[in-house]
Amino acid sequence: MGEKINILGAGLSGMVAAIDLARQGYEVTVLDRAARIGGSETLHPSVHGTPVKKERTWNYVGIDLSPCFHPVQDVRFYYGSNGYRIPPDGIYEVYAVERGNRESSLDSFIYQKAQEADVRFEFSRDIKSHRELPAGSIIASGLFPEMYDSLKVPYVQVHCYMLKFETDKPTEVVAYFDDYIGDYYYHGIVNGIFFGLLFQRMPFPRDALKRCQEFLEEREGLTGKDWKYINVWVPIASIRNPRLFAEDKILAGTISGMMDPMMLFGIVGAILSGKIAALAVYNREQAVKDFKYYNRNWRRNYINRRIFERLPFRVKIMEWMTFSGSERMRRSFLQSGKLAIPGVESYPVIKNIEKL
Repeated sequence: MGEKINILGAGLSGMVAAIDLARQGYEVTVLDRAARIGGSETLHPSVHGTPVKKERTWNYVGIDLSPCFHPVQDVRFYYGSNGYRIPPDGIYEVYAVERGNRESSLDSFIYQKAQEADVRFEFSRDIKSHRELPAGSIIASGLFPEMYDSLKVPYVQVHCYMLKFETDKPTEVVAYFDDYIGDYYYHGIVNGIFFGLLFQRMPFPRDALKRCQEFLEEREGLTGKDWKYINVWVPIASIRNPRLFAEDKILAGTISGMMDPMMLFGIVGAILSGKIAALAVYNREQAVKDFKYYNRNWRRNYINRRIFERLPFRVKIMEWMTFSGSERMRRSFLQSGKLAIPGVESYPVIKNIEKL
């Protein structure tokens, strides 16, 4: 038997790290607070849209995840009352991903790979302090605040309204920005699941959900009323994030801060950080180098976000720079944000824009 390694969290980053370490000959045990794979049953199943450089990412982590990344057939953006559609031939390298415990989810796919690698899982293990884990353990505890507090990682509360239901519509992603929303609304459809999320990093205005519902009913024909209010927590409260180590532990996934501070994209960062956390066990120098590389523009984009959220007419500015300006302007604006998402070296090319 090889050296024993404990990993807290059976999410994307924790399982990617576990697979890599098991392949290196370590005896790996993954601990998770949930009763089974798939994370929070309140939040999941969920759908996430994300750019990704598939071949480069799969080669780096050593797992081909292509079956779980579905090309988006339709993308629509709304800036206030103005809408734009990007048809299937107008955008590249944007995919929809399912999270949760269904067989079609990314979590279930990676879990199967972990079992094939002889990774051991212990569910219903609710560990709230890093001191309950041996030195050298990997902490990939996700969107919960207890471990942030334990490790003194600065974080913010994200307020969310969520809508889910089954559908037979094809894969799509819709995003809606407006001045009364601090972040944005989006929904994604994949594998027969509709998942919508209205979220921001501050309490909502009293009428925010009603206004969003009215807009979606008018422009998207979306009449779903069974919205649920939830909170998640993300470590983007300080320019000191991201971080690979905390005391004698290795961090991975959300708690490492390896996510986009502008729009809160996190799928690709979670996958990459799992590999980096595993590297930190057996090749610390390379892990530090890779972590710095993938997060090299994090601070710049953190500052950009803080500036942008204070701008008057910010939604109009975003609309103009994305769709209404010259092609050169669009490319410049999109390129400025491309490296906000760890591992996304270039933003998808957008063409054939249709005004709705």
